[in-house]
Amino acid sequence: MKERTLYEILEVSENASPEIIEKAYKTLAKKYHPDLQEEANKSKAEAMMKKINEAYDVLENEEKRKAYNAELEAKREQEELEKQSTQGFQGYDGNIQYQNGNYANNVYNNASYSNNNGNNQNANYNYEKERLKYEKKLQAEELKQRQKMQDNLNKEYQNAYENYLRSLGYKIKHKWTKENTRDLLITIGILIVVFAILWFIPPTHNWIVNFYESNPILKTIVDIVVAIVTGIFKGIWEFITGLFK
Repeated sequence: MKERTLYEILEVSENASPEIIEKAYKTLAKKYHPDLQEEANKSKAEAMMKKINEAYDVLENEEKRKAYNAELEAKREQEELEKQSTQGFQGYDGNIQYQNGNYANNVYNNASYSNNNGNNQNANYNYEKERLKYEKKLQAEELKQRQKMQDNLNKEYQNAYENYLRSLGYKIKHKWTKENTRDLLITIGILIVVFAILWFIPPTHNWIVNFYESNPILKTIVDIVVAIVTGIFKGIWEFITGLFK
């Protein structure tokens, strides 16, 4: 099944003005909004609403629309080239008949080829092979860019949908993921490096020590954290040294 364009999703022509695109978006958003659907149709409506939002996000922005139009044109040119390449081999029947002790090709039985024609065919084959190889490389790059654009659109849609739910009074909770853990560890690592740099600079070192000494609550918290970390490392060290005794 052929993939629908963003224009087809919004049910507008490719020459539609920004006003028409906006009007079409509002009409479709009202038609497919999940909150206005029956329970059985909500899942389907949410999927459709996501596509509508993604399409509108691109087409209502002049720069994004220009980039998408260029991508769409390149894709159509690619399809046309592939179509022409396929048509170039249509009509060829490789079956060979045996007629009066001689083999005859079904399609090329009236054609004669010289060595030069054979060389030209090989050259054309090599050219076609390289062209298809280059096109596949371009397609891979295009797919990568489209995936990146799709990820950004999904993120923007998710943020917009969550903001909408918040406006209705809902509380949004996110599951803790590996990415969150990675970001937290990176942040902690950066803070440790910054603190270490400041600690070895005399002016900031003195300021940190004075601030630490003049705040009993902070001092207590830091002492507890240091004691816990020290205890953990001490326990690990004793465990490791115990293995080699």
